[in-house]
Amino acid sequence: MYKTKYILILGLFLLLFACDNLDISSNQAETFVKLSGSWNTDTGNDVKEFNSGYLILTTITSDNENTEIVLLQTDKFGNSINNGDTLSSIRGGNNTASKLLLTEDGGFIVLGTVEDTLNKNTNIYLNKFSSVVVSEWEKFIGTNCNEEGVAIKKSSTGYIIAGSTTAADAGNGNLAGYKDIYLVKVDDNGNVEWTENHGGSGDEYSSDIITINNGYLVVGTTNGFHEPGQANNNIMLIKTNLSGGSPDMVTYGSSYNDYGAAIVKANDGGYVIVGSVEDAAGVNSDVYVVKVEEEIHNIIWTKVYGTTAFNDQGFDIIKSNGGFIIVGTKELPTGPAAYFLRIDSDGEILVENTYGGYGQTIYSIEPTSDGGYIMAGSSGVVGNEMICLIKVNSEGEL
Repeated sequence: MYKTKYILILGLFLLLFACDNLDISSNQAETFVKLSGSWNTDTGNDVKEFNSGYLILTTITSDNENTEIVLLQTDKFGNSINNGDTLSSIRGGNNTASKLLLTEDGGFIVLGTVEDTLNKNTNIYLNKFSSVVVSEWEKFIGTNCNEEGVAIKKSSTGYIIAGSTTAADAGNGNLAGYKDIYLVKVDDNGNVEWTENHGGSGDEYSSDIITINNGYLVVGTTNGFHEPGQANNNIMLIKTNLSGGSPDMVTYGSSYNDYGAAIVKANDGGYVIVGSVEDAAGVNSDVYVVKVEEEIHNIIWTKVYGTTAFNDQGFDIIKSNGGFIIVGTKELPTGPAAYFLRIDSDGEILVENTYGGYGQTIYSIEPTSDGGYIMAGSSGVVGNEMICLIKVNSEGEL
């Protein structure tokens, strides 16, 4: 048995932000919806609980119509405690935020992609901050082609970054201009120790990475590799050793377009991947989840969630009480809504909640110290989106 809730909160959105959200009150509800931004194109890419409040990593559209990486801080009620710090010493192009990683010294690392307007290419961007939010070092990683940074995790030493590169690689048949999955290992100070490309003659790009025994697992999307019965874009999973080499690769999906978004290790063994799958017409999509064994070629189960006639997508997944929570977007008759889906270890739905229904999407979810969850995403129609921060209780309720 599961319960479904459709929480239409456009009116709540407007009421919350008609008032002064800097007014910190001890009796304010600890579940909330907060919007910030300019109603241009602003997105909450990632969120972490930090110093009794939250860090929100965002991509903001400036008055010049380019985008910048901006770090926001709030108290535990989601009330802003800074005006947003624009990051990267290289500005003026289209800079995009990706992920936050909390570090063992109480600080954090920002990962993103920065455009060099002089050389007309993009590079991976790293910025390490202390526990008092002071930048300790800044790094730009890449070649004279285009590199993107999308995911970062702590390794046994230093950090592992997953992204993509358009640099040619004769070893795997990748031509310049086509994307390869790009792995970068850096030390504790952000200095590059090694890089590895994985892919083929088509486009391959990563979306998430986790560390495993003696190596890494990278999930992404490919249009160049297919298992029998597959075609177009498919979810791609690559297992490597600790040096990023000796890859073992498999693809999952259908003859339609399938996209990999995030991966988590299951408590009972194996891994769970979330993404989306399109229908035959390429018009609508559903949330797509695959559970595989430690031997990544063996599928345990696959599940599709959503409404056939509408467009639904999964963007992030975390473990929760022996099962998993997936977030993304689910389209309602009124429009896209933020989507919260709790499933058990067999993929059966336990809780299904939506928030909004007028252009809401969730890209990131994290558990909070009070047993609830904090989520970051966007709210509004395309081209007029604000940063959306949603705090819910343990059942995903406002």
